[in-house]
Amino acid sequence: MTKTASAKRKRAEREALKAADSNKRTKNSHNATSADGSNTPNPNDASDGGNAATMNGPRLPKMLQEKKLFVENSTGKDRVREAKLYDLLSSENESDRLEAAAAIISSLLDGEGVPEAVLQRHLDWRLFRGLASGRAASRLGYSVVLTEILSQLLGPPKNLSRDKYPGLTFENVLEMLMERTHVGGNMPGQEERDLWFGQLFGLECFVRARILFIPEEGPERWNEVLRLLVKLGNKKVWLRPQCGWVVAQALAQLDRNRVEMVLQQLVELGWAKTPEGVGIWLVAFEQCPNLSSGDHAKHHHPLASRNLGELAGILKESGQDDVEKQQQQQQHQRRGGFSKNKQANWTPQLHFVWDLIVRHFLRRGPEHVDEFRAFWKRVVDDNFFAKTATEGQKFRGFLVFQKMLQSYADIDDLLDVLFSRNLMTCLINQAAQEDRFLHRAALKTCKVIEETSAAHPEATGIILDNLINNNGLYRFDVMTKSKTVDKILQHVKAETGEDIIQVLSGPVMKTSTTSKDINVVKLDLRVYIEYIFRLATSAPETALLELTSLAYAKPIWIPENANSLVTELSRSRLQSAFAKLSRKAEDSNYLCTAVLSINPEYIRMEGEMKKEVNSARKRLEKLLKKSASAGENASDEVKIAQGLALLHSIAIFQLYNEEPDAFQLLSDLKEYQTRLQTDEEGAAEFLVEILLALVSQQSSLLREVSQRVFGNFTARVSPKALELLLDVLAADESAKGQQSLFDDVNADDMDGEDLEEDGEDESDDELGSDVEVDSDVEFVALDAGDDEDENAESGSNDDDEEADPEAGKNLEALDDALSKILNSHRLDKDQEAESSDDDSDMSDSDMLELDNKLAEVFKQRAKAAPSKKKERKAAKESVVNFKRRVLDLLEIYVRNEAANPTALAILQPLLELVRTSTIKTLSDRAFELIKDYQKRLRRARSGVVGRESKADEALALAVLQAVYEELKAGETKAHAKAAVPACLIAASSVFHAGKGDRSAVDAVVGNIEDGSAVQEEMKKAWDEWCRNHEALKKKAAAGDSGIAK
Repeated sequence: MTKTASAKRKRAEREALKAADSNKRTKNSHNATSADGSNTPNPNDASDGGNAATMNGPRLPKMLQEKKLFVENSTGKDRVREAKLYDLLSSENESDRLEAAAAIISSLLDGEGVPEAVLQRHLDWRLFRGLASGRAASRLGYSVVLTEILSQLLGPPKNLSRDKYPGLTFENVLEMLMERTHVGGNMPGQEERDLWFGQLFGLECFVRARILFIPEEGPERWNEVLRLLVKLGNKKVWLRPQCGWVVAQALAQLDRNRVEMVLQQLVELGWAKTPEGVGIWLVAFEQCPNLSSGDHAKHHHPLASRNLGELAGILKESGQDDVEKQQQQQQHQRRGGFSKNKQANWTPQLHFVWDLIVRHFLRRGPEHVDEFRAFWKRVVDDNFFAKTATEGQKFRGFLVFQKMLQSYADIDDLLDVLFSRNLMTCLINQAAQEDRFLHRAALKTCKVIEETSAAHPEATGIILDNLINNNGLYRFDVMTKSKTVDKILQHVKAETGEDIIQVLSGPVMKTSTTSKDINVVKLDLRVYIEYIFRLATSAPETALLELTSLAYAKPIWIPENANSLVTELSRSRLQSAFAKLSRKAEDSNYLCTAVLSINPEYIRMEGEMKKEVNSARKRLEKLLKKSASAGENASDEVKIAQGLALLHSIAIFQLYNEEPDAFQLLSDLKEYQTRLQTDEEGAAEFLVEILLALVSQQSSLLREVSQRVFGNFTARVSPKALELLLDVLAADESAKGQQSLFDDVNADDMDGEDLEEDGEDESDDELGSDVEVDSDVEFVALDAGDDEDENAESGSNDDDEEADPEAGKNLEALDDALSKILNSHRLDKDQEAESSDDDSDMSDSDMLELDNKLAEVFKQRAKAAPSKKKERKAAKESVVNFKRRVLDLLEIYVRNEAANPTALAILQPLLELVRTSTIKTLSDRAFELIKDYQKRLRRARSGVVGRESKADEALALAVLQAVYEELKAGETKAHAKAAVPACLIAASSVFHAGKGDRSAVDAVVGNIEDGSAVQEEMKKAWDEWCRNHEALKKKAAAGDSGIAK
């Protein structure tokens, strides 16, 4: 068949396919719906028959499933069927491909089979040609058909070419493949690559068809295919690994003698000492363990110890970029010229030989770890990670490490070998700096280490030991600027916690007892404490015991001059760990148990403190027993016991840390328990005061505990106790507000000018205001001016300043400095000053030097002067943070007590906060809290969650009036947006308290003459609410499920 005839045939097939598709669309539109509108499939539409098939049935259309042989001169439906089958053969859907392949094979070889001319046409112009197509998955589909046809045509038992198709001999069919995949002329690069790939897939079909090693045919078939594969691999080096893999696959069909023959052929063809050759040798030894090739067979094994040196050189060039570079150099040497090296074409896919090497040592097991250690050191560590290795070779070294790490994660002996010296040095150096070529590869390797540890927790100890000890660095995360060790510690199994601590403590103990550099020791101790803190997430009991020992016991291996650092840092991290655990633990008793687990013998206590701690521990134990059954449905008494237990545990912990407020907290808790028996309402106020004292401190632990405790006591919060919380929201966000909240002595000492200037700083960017400082140490108020009043009378009488002793010293120092520079003195020191007759004029250089000295003196003076602006900003931030903590508590109160009439009291303060706060996040949170209150109250009224308690009408009306006045005071859209739902909550409460009478509400919100836009909006919202209420009421009366809200 000529190329012109083939082109005409292709055009006819395309036109037939278009006509069939057009006919199919017409039928679908005609049969889409019947007269009654129901879907009615057309039974005559063969092309849609497959759509109605079950999931287990055939997917091909009925026309394509016909058991019908292809014809020589196909026309009409036959041509359409043939074209569609080959089109499906290229589908990316595997099921479609396989079904199309089965249909094509049966259409060619079923029964008597097609004539030889038809089979030849399909082989020549369809199948072999299709291998060179880059379309979708065509090579995969065409390879399936070709493999089966070649098997039946040229192999037993059918061997169709012998009797039925004499013209389709092995030689002729192979020649067809080479002609259809021949590369010649000036072809585009992609087309050329497609042809080379087609040739490779075609040769693989001959191998997979198992027709190359038929005894009666001799070795000629195999020799020819092997020659073509080697030729292709040598010509196109990027295909060499694939060609080698095809040869390796062929060995599975051979007996021992023929395997030896193939190995000898590789030697003759120059492939024995290549990565592909090594892979083929490994497959051969897998298949024939006792393979003999001479008198010393074991020395021929590629992984034998005597061959490691040569193997290192072979595998070092196992990358595509190395082979191409080598080939380019050889070509230019033959031409007598030189060329620039191309940039390395790194690929994340390793040569197949590495899979075989991994499999070899995996099969050998830990009993032969010495063999693996020798291989790893010689071939990988001293080869891919040598100082002379290229970046591409190091990149492949990382890939090899990743593959073997994942493969040997369950074999401790092999896993331990992988973290070798050169590899770890390269990994740390490349990960440490972003401008390194292999920085991303190093980070990827660290990521694989993390993932392997998470997937194989039993390997975590070995991985960790090698990262921070042995060939690694104790400060691995610091040096690599990663969180590898950090994340590994978060996936440790709780039962292995003690083993991990031994791994972590070993290096730092050695450094602490042997190093003479205390700075190095302190740095390692800091890192060790951070490691234990991270471990507290996954193995809390073990980690907390270790942190406790460090914080209080003063282990003997820690140097004396590092004890204070360790004590301070470990106490801080212990507090952070408690906060994190209290946040995550479903059972809040866990924190109490953890505090009780701290051995009191670690802490040096005497007299009253020791007695108080013992007493508090006993009370805590009793409270824990009482709160053992705490849960969602626990009784009020149990929840109270649970909350008190949390507060006792915090007080004991503060006592251990020698914090000054700890005794006061324990005393307050005793008093609260006493009041709880006699004055419940007063007890509620007292508890809120205790909690406010805790949340005012900048500690995440105290915040978490305060919120948990408050959540247990919300049902007992009285109106006066709630008022204590709401008073905080009304405080000015300034130094004056700080004074009113914290009774800060600094604020008393600020003059009137400073207080007035607070208003000027309201817009001092909300930079730090939106982020609450959550350190785990106690908040220390500004105390720079605590002593200002003590010595005011002894200072200067200057009305412009109030000097304290420190300020006086600073002025004296300034006077002395100026006197020395100017060679002068103050007027009030004439008698003390020495006379000076030196009235000579200064030169220009002297004056310039004098200017520089004066500038330096005043510069230092400016640095030493306190910044009032910073003090005002700090005061503002402390008030804002305090308000945030109170909003946290109010959110808990609304969540638990939305149906409680007492909650109405929060509306007006929240709305006022929206209007007055200069911090947008505070305003937004207040608005969100109002919305949340409205949603929860609606659910309570509908009976979804709890039931609303009826409010006192007079109380609800007073709240409505206060909220409505606040509504009228607003001037911003944000305030109006919050005011309407707040008013609706109060108005609906008045409505329900008055048994459905809206007159009281209308008297407040109904008069909108000369009213603002927000008043009109409120009136409309109220009228709409009433209409909805009436509609729901009517539905309920009619038996519907609606309930008036």
